[in-house]
Amino acid sequence: MPFPPSRVEELFQSAAKEGRLAHAHLLTGAPPAELESLGKGLAANLLDADLEGHPDFFILRPESKSRRVSIAQIRQLEHSLSRRPHRAQLKVALILEAERMCIPPAEAANAFLKTLEEPPDHSLLLPTVRSRCLTFPIIPGKNPEPLPGLEQLTQDWIQSSGPTPQDAYRRAALLQSFLTSIKEKIAEKDTTGDAEDEENESALAASTAGQLVRIREDIITHLIRATWSKTGSGLQPEAVREVDALEKLRFALARNVDQTLAIEVSCLRIAGLV
Repeated sequence: MPFPPSRVEELFQSAAKEGRLAHAHLLTGAPPAELESLGKGLAANLLDADLEGHPDFFILRPESKSRRVSIAQIRQLEHSLSRRPHRAQLKVALILEAERMCIPPAEAANAFLKTLEEPPDHSLLLPTVRSRCLTFPIIPGKNPEPLPGLEQLTQDWIQSSGPTPQDAYRRAALLQSFLTSIKEKIAEKDTTGDAEDEENESALAASTAGQLVRIREDIITHLIRATWSKTGSGLQPEAVREVDALEKLRFALARNVDQTLAIEVSCLRIAGLV
């Protein structure tokens, strides 16, 4: 069941007062910027202090062109968490886009599993690895900036819903075609001047990939929002299954799984065929 951010804040405050906080929590569903804002808000409430320069708050985000959470970052975090809190009663770590730990060979995720299974005393982790966490799916807040054609894609996506393989592959083709057209438009926009050296081509490729990742996030978020919207006041099993499949698609694409295959599998899951 998805939660509005305000409800998650209430649940955290209640659990903290009653001493029932889990050591690891996973926030999903909303765009990265909204999850970061919520995560920082939760951390500030738990520490009862401003996060700026706080010695018991730690934040990790993907680094470098590959946008990975590296094993070096994880080892540094583990070292910091192993020490007792300096000022507060606990330490809080916020890992942004935690799925980026799982990009093969997933060294960072493997290194972090021990911390998830045997966390240091006085530590709290937000958000981390799915199977070791208490998960909070978040209802997205503000709509992302509209992409040309996104509303039409959403309408076609909803109209193509159905339980058959043909329905699933029709949806997969819609999403794949839309992403391909977006990628082509980004590549055309980024191609400038006469510089054709290897360094420039590499920079353009990195820029295109980065923009596509962000746009892909917006598209999946938009489809999740549309799925919840069409359910009305009740939570229908089909809608829950669709949102779960879209979340798994988001996770798979973040791990650089083949896009076409990931989309097809997601659409088959939505149709209840796998």
